Parts: sequence; structure tokens; C-alpha cells
Amino acid sequence: MLEVEHLRAWYGHTQALFDVSFSLPTGGCVALVGTNGAGKTTTLRAVLGLVRSQGSVRIDGQEVSGKQTHRRIQDHGVAVVHEGRGLLKDLTVRENLVVGNKAAARSGVSAAVDLFPALKDRLSERVSNLSGGQQQMVALGRAVLRQPQYVLLDEPSLGLAPSVVDEIYRYLAVLRETGLTMLLVEQSVPRATSIADRLCLLRTGATALDVDASDPAAVEHLMATAFSAEGAAPATAPTAASATTATTTAQRSGAQPLPTAPGTDGSS
Repeated sequence: MLEVEHLRAWYGHTQALFDVSFSLPTGGCVALVGTNGAGKTTTLRAVLGLVRSQGSVRIDGQEVSGKQTHRRIQDHGVAVVHEGRGLLKDLTVRENLVVGNKAAARSGVSAAVDLFPALKDRLSERVSNLSGGQQQMVALGRAVLRQPQYVLLDEPSLGLAPSVVDEIYRYLAVLRETGLTMLLVEQSVPRATSIADRLCLLRTGATALDVDASDPAAVEHLMATAFSAEGAAPATAPTAASATTATTTAQRSGAQPLPTAPGTDGSS
């Protein structure tokens, strides 16, 4: 189980998250939704310890806020599929699947090929020769080969044609059936609703709503809130202008930035 409470995060002196809270049960899927700049990717980065943050992050009941990123990943079976896929363009498909994974390098990539048959005849090709959809399959396959308990997915549909997105989400549904616990960042609420158990709406760096994805009325309310200029945001979610003012005021008052996140130098 992944539990996040009152999470705040900074890039240098600029505060990006103000109060994010959600709970992800084992075997479940929570989708972080919201417009561009709402704080979805920053939340993932804060959970991983990649940015300065304050608040509580618990994995399987253990507080991990003080852990370095690699310890969070290794100790708790976390795999990440980053926005933009994060592939090494000069390497082959097979090399990208096993990079940094000694067990997969020894045992092979059959688990990834079984899930994504389109990769079977492309393993020796440079990954840069593949289509965007196939590259996303490689990124997902690399995560699968790590045999994780948790998968964090950042905008898996970004830049893909609708028909390819449909295919990717069918694969994600298959992954869910294996019992993986999934935290998804997705701007499209309908897409997120098709796979998630709960939707967590972020607005200006704070949790605005947390709803059951199977409740049509709740999802409709969430969409109205997400895309309304005057949507019902919580008192803890400041506007962009007030966030800037608060940051400037803190700096003028001599407030000190948070200490660097474990394992990072605080720059982004």
C-alpha cells in the first residue's frame, strides 16, 4: 500500500506542491488527473524522492521520506515508466529491456515479449527505429521485467495516436490483472477512468477531489471541477498568483528552503 499525506514539494525556491494526499491500496490503481501544471508529475517525483519535499510517503506501512531514491525503488519493488519513455536511442530493443537489470539480462526477455508480441521480431533493432507506440511497449516491458510490486506511470499516452493509446491501455489492463499496484498520471479523465479504481484530481499543486472511478456522477463532477476556471478547489489549493505571492513573501521574510531531497542535489 502506498500512502501519501500532506505532500509538499519545491524546485529550488519555487513551491510546486502545497498539499497532496491520496491512498493506493495493494493491487489497486489510482490515477492522478488534472490540467497541465497541476502537479501530477511533480507528485510522482516527490514520491520517488527526486525533488525537495515535505510530508509523509509510506510504502507498505514504512515511512520512506528519508530514503534515497534507489532505496525506495529497490526495497519496495517500484518500477517507473517516465514521461517521454526514457529509452536509450542508440541501444537495441533487447538492450533497452534489460539495461540495469542483471536478472533479466541472464534470464531473457520472454515476459516482455509475451505481453508485447509486436516486439518479438524487433529485439535486435535500434529502439529509435520503432514507432512511438512500440517504444512505449519497450518502456512498459522494461518495467515488467523488473517484476515490481508497484508501477508508476507518467503520461503513457503522451504523443500517441488514439488507436495506439487504446492498445497501450489494453496492455495496462492486462498488467492490472496480474495484481500490480499502479499509480498513473493521465491528463485524460476518460482514459484514466477506464483503468483506475480512484481518480485524484490535482489543482495548483493540491488535492482537490478524490473520487470513485466507477461513480459516473462523481467523475462528471470531477471533470467539471478540473476544467472550470472557478472549479471547487480546496482552501489549501492556492491560485497561481497567490502561490507566487506566498513564495515571494517567504523569501523576503528570510524563510529557508527545505533540505535537499535524499540522493539529489536539489536542482531540476
